[in-house]
Parts: sequence; C-alpha cells; structure tokens
Amino acid sequence: MGFFSPWFLAGVVAVGLPIWLHLLKRHKTDPQPFPSLMFFEHREQSSVQHRRLDYILLFILRILMLVLLALLFANPFIRRLTPKGEGKKLVVVAVDRSFSMRTKEGTSTRLDDAKAEALNVLSKLPPGQSAQVVALADTLQAMTQQTADPGELRGAVQAIKESDARASFGELARYLRTLSESTKTPLDVHLISDLQKSAMPPFTDVRLDQDTDITFHTVGKVQPNWAVETVIAPQHVYDPKRVRISATVTGFSAPAATRTVTLLMNGKTIQSKSVNVPENGRGSAEFTGLDQASYGFNRCEIRIDSADSLPGDDHYAFSVERTDPKKVLFVDDGRRPDGQQFFGAALNATDDAAFQLEALRPEVAANSDLSKYAVVVLNDLGSLPGGLEQSLQKYVSVGGSLFESIGPGSVALPRAPVLDEAIEGTSYASREGERFFSVSDLDTGHDVMKSVERFDGVKIYLAVNVGATKSRVLARLSNGKPLVLERKVGEGKVLAFTSTFDAVQNDMPRHYAWVPFVQRSVAYLGGSGSTEQPTNLSVGEYVELRTGNEKGAQAEVQDPDGQRVLSLEESAQARNFELTREGFYEVRTAGGKRSLIAAHANRKESDLAVIPQETLDLWKSTGSSGPVTASGQGTGSEGNTSPWSLSPFILLLLLGVALAESVVADRYLRPRAQPQETKAA
Repeated sequence: MGFFSPWFLAGVVAVGLPIWLHLLKRHKTDPQPFPSLMFFEHREQSSVQHRRLDYILLFILRILMLVLLALLFANPFIRRLTPKGEGKKLVVVAVDRSFSMRTKEGTSTRLDDAKAEALNVLSKLPPGQSAQVVALADTLQAMTQQTADPGELRGAVQAIKESDARASFGELARYLRTLSESTKTPLDVHLISDLQKSAMPPFTDVRLDQDTDITFHTVGKVQPNWAVETVIAPQHVYDPKRVRISATVTGFSAPAATRTVTLLMNGKTIQSKSVNVPENGRGSAEFTGLDQASYGFNRCEIRIDSADSLPGDDHYAFSVERTDPKKVLFVDDGRRPDGQQFFGAALNATDDAAFQLEALRPEVAANSDLSKYAVVVLNDLGSLPGGLEQSLQKYVSVGGSLFESIGPGSVALPRAPVLDEAIEGTSYASREGERFFSVSDLDTGHDVMKSVERFDGVKIYLAVNVGATKSRVLARLSNGKPLVLERKVGEGKVLAFTSTFDAVQNDMPRHYAWVPFVQRSVAYLGGSGSTEQPTNLSVGEYVELRTGNEKGAQAEVQDPDGQRVLSLEESAQARNFELTREGFYEVRTAGGKRSLIAAHANRKESDLAVIPQETLDLWKSTGSSGPVTASGQGTGSEGNTSPWSLSPFILLLLLGVALAESVVADRYLRPRAQPQETKAA
C-alpha cells in the first residue's frame, strides 16, 4: 500500500481533540428540594475531580472520522496488475480498402491480397483472443466489435468492399488512440495496406499511444501508372464553338510513353488526340468546341489508353451545362459612347462569355420588359424619363439587379436612382493638389472585391460624392469618399460606381483591374458568382443542399445508379451530402436549383509510391514504452502494475461514520426533558 500525498497523514494528531473532550468528566448532582438548611452544620468538604472517559461509542466514532479524513487527503492506493501485466491485449486488424487497392497484382487485386493476409493473421490468434476488424479509407469503419469469435472475424474480413476514396492513416491513428484510452488494454495492430506515401499525413497526426504495437503488412509493389490527373472545363457552355477543355495526363513512376486521350460526351466519342508523356512527368491535351453539346446537363469524360494495373484512374468524369447567355441591358443616353464600348469589351473578354450585352436609350428602356434581363446597367444618366425609375424600382424589388455609374452627368439628380443615396457634388483632384485619388480601402470579403491587388495603380481624377447611410461601402478613395457601394433593395441588389465607364474621369477602363471588376460585378449581380457550387468534385467532398434560409424545404439526390439516397428526414434537414463513389449525381437543392455533379477518385491515390521504411520505423516507435518514474512505475508498456486509489471507498466509509456519529450524538447529548410537577391538590 502507498500514499499519493503522505504529508496529510499528519492530520491524525487531531484525534487528541475528542480524547480531551471525552476524558474530563465533571461530577454533577441533581438538586433536591429541602425546606431549610438552618439545622445543618457548616463544614468544609473536599471536592474530587473525576477523570474517566464518557460516551465511549461517540468517542470511537469521532476518532474514526478524524482518522478517515486524514487518510482521504493522503490518498492511499494499492497496486494492481494492468491488463498487460495479466497478459491481455486487443488485436486490431486494419484492412486498407482505398482506391489504390484496386490495383491488379496478377489475377487478383491488392484488396484481394490484403483480405487473404488478414485471414492469415486471424488464423494465428490463440483461442479466446479478443480481436477487432476495421476497414480503412478516408474514414475508418469498424466491421466488428471486440470479439473472440473466429467466424465473426473472418466474415467481417470477407465483407470488406473496395472504395473510391483515398486512404488516411491519420484516421487510423486517431481511432487507435481513442480505442487505447477507452479499453486501457495494450493494442496489437496489424495494418494491411499498400502503404501509399500520399496517405501519410503530418507525423504528429499518426502518433500512437503507448502500449500500442503496430505491424505493417505490405501488399503489392510499385508499378508504373498513367492517370488522367486533372481536367479543366467550363461549368456552363454558352457558345459551344468557343469552349476549351484541357486534360493533364501524368505518369507516376512510369517511363516516357505516348497516350491517346479521348473526349466523350453523353457516351459518344467527340475527339481524340495523342499526348507525349515524359518519364515521371505530365503531358496535356486541349480540345476546342463542343458543338454536340445538348441544352441542359451533359455527361462528359476524358479517357486514356494506359493499359496499366490501375485502370480506375484512366478516365475522369465531368459535367457541363449548355444554356443561352444571360442578357444584360446597357441603358445609355449617348453622351458617353466610350462607356458602352469599354464595358462590353470587358464583359466579352472570356472565351465563353456568360452574358450578352444589349444597349437601349433611356426612353426605350422605360417601355421595355426588364424582367428578361439578368442585370440592368445605367451609364451616368443625367436624367431619367418618366416611368423608368419606377420600372427599375419594381424590377429590383422582385429580385432584379442594377449596376449604375454615377458620374458628372448624374450630379443634377438629388439622389442616386434606386440606390436612394444623396448625391453631394463631386471630388476633383486638381493639378495643384493630389492630381488623382487612389483606392485605399477595400472590402476584401465581398465577391466583387476578390483579387483586390489588381486595384493597385488605378487613378481616379473625378468622383461623385454619394452618401452611404443605407449602403455597404465596398471600396473607398484616398479622400475617404465611397467608390463602390452596394445596397439590397427588396429581393434584389444595387451596385454603384461613383465615376464613369469611359476612361475620362479615371484610367480604370485602361487598367488591368477593369476586366475582372466588370466580370465579377456582373457575375455577382447576375447570379453566376463564386458562390455557385462547383459540379466537378473528388470522392469524399460534400455537396451543399441548403442554406440557413431554406429549413424544411425538400432536397433530392440520385446516385450514379439512379437511386435516391436521402431519407425523408434527411431530405428535409440535411445541409450537405458526401460523395462516396465515382459517377454522376443528380442533385436538387432545397432552393430548387438542379445540377449534375461529377465525382472522381482523388488522384493522389494514383501515385503508388510507398512510405520509406525509416518513416514506418518512426511511426512504430511512437507506441513504445516511455521512461520509468521515480516510484518505479513504468509509464509505458513496461509497467505491469498500476496504482488503484482507495479514496472512493474511504469517502463512502467516512460518510457512513459521519451519519452514525450524528445519530449517536443526538441520542447522548440531547437535553433531558424536565418532569412536570404535580399540582397541589
């Protein structure tokens, strides 16, 4: 037996207090009534002090309470054998089922060989040995609980299926640390895998708890492998003749070779090209034009003729949606014709422009149906014809978007149209002063202001002073005045630029910041901004199904087999959905937007290079025993005994003794009731 805090045993000296209290007994006599003392002789009587223990049971209980209290603070313990000291351990058989385990080794795959090796490990376990089978990919799946049933363990190994996900040894290490902490039992881990280098996270993430021994069973060997590593394709197709698709073919541990790259769409071959792939290098192929793309969603694929041992990465799925460009109405009164030219050139600067510009005079626009336009642009209008502002107000309030230039021509207006902010004159950088204003403050968290370093060097010679009492300022000039403002009006948005589009009052249209600014602004206003969900993702990534404002609305997901994968509860509540295998998923979000998501295996799995042996040795050593403490107790696998505190039992006993002491003290020390005197007859 030992004590964690032996100095608290000094509290035992407090037992002297009840001894002193109980040792002194004072002789007491009960007074007797007597009529008179006049006939008694006065004499001296010696008093004798009686010293003997009183209330023995109460004395014993109080002594015991103090002793137990001192022991409780001293925290006594006894040593017991640990599970290791008793020879116990838990065997964990981890089988890698990641995408690379599809690699063929002769007539079988690596996963087949891994399962055979797992059965061999289980066959060598002694009778009654507890074990567990787990399957490893990007997440870890426990195939069994801890069991000693050989039949259940073998059946769990046979039930492991191949996966399209990548392997993560960090997930295995986290599970083993949790298991070690919960079971308090040494772990004997058998990892059966191709031990890909790409599956190894930072070394701190694979740390093992002490008393965890890991054995590596390597299946397969490094083989040359060619894969379609990446495909760059537009998410939307507006003009099929201007579409460009780029595919990168990579050789992993492979010699130089020529590969045939084929583009397929909806199951039909569109184009084929030959690509020279250097040794352990990359080659690329570019396809132009998608004339055969049909309106709506198209299932596309890039394939190569690698004929290697991992055919699963010889194809790469992606989806494109063909639709007509959205219309943008440019309202111009003819006073600044260069503004339309610069704006249109920036909007159509990409190969596949998502927007089509249409220009109208203000008086014609006032009588037009604005609902057919994704964005309306006002080019520094000095006045608005009757009915135009009302039409714009109604258009924006029901979800439309307005982008307005507020230049010198707009100064005559008291307030900015629809934005409803006061126009307070102009700011002019004269030759005698700063000569020009620069952009000094940007809201980099806004979609329009991303890549804001491109605003460096922009010169503003004249800007209109617009109030910002209701609007959010996205960019400010060096004089503190707003340059770009945004305000939400009803269901729509208004974006304002407090200068002109014609390169007269500023040099922005001649600056490299102009094209991204116009394209980001129109894309944001027209609903095609960076917030749009990508449609080409890796297995293991998530698809967003709803936002915070769409609670209770139904979402729907169909897997590559056309089966609905969400339950009724999930379709009404799930915020996202994980892509678990390759193929095309048809998704309808809670907001009603439909999309075709293409999922492909993570291409890190295509690199079959293995973890160096020295790294495996370091990983294995993290589960070895630690140093021995001064008390002689091993802190790691060498400690066969562990201290077992007796404090809980002492505390229970102390509570019982305290309760008994209260009962006995109440019985002995309660004042006695005085007998009532009989009344005189």
